[in-house]
Amino acid sequence: MDCVALLLLSYWYMQVIGEQLYRLVEKFEHNRAGKVTGMLLELDESEILHLIKSQTALKEKVAEAMEVLRLAQVAGSH
Repeated sequence: MDCVALLLLSYWYMQVIGEQLYRLVEKFEHNRAGKVTGMLLELDESEILHLIKSQTALKEKVAEAMEVLRLAQVAGSH
């Protein structure tokens, strides 16, 4: 497989994972689901897959991401 094909496969894989993760995140945080999903996609692939499999772990990570966003908003308003 050439480099272009590998890049396309990797991109497609992350799109599929991202869409699946978005649907799960949206259940916990509808208004900021896109932003939170983007933050979670920065994690290691094995951790992302764990979040997809574990609703408890995902809920905790979503709460952490929301706290980071809240703190960033507070810092930005000063």
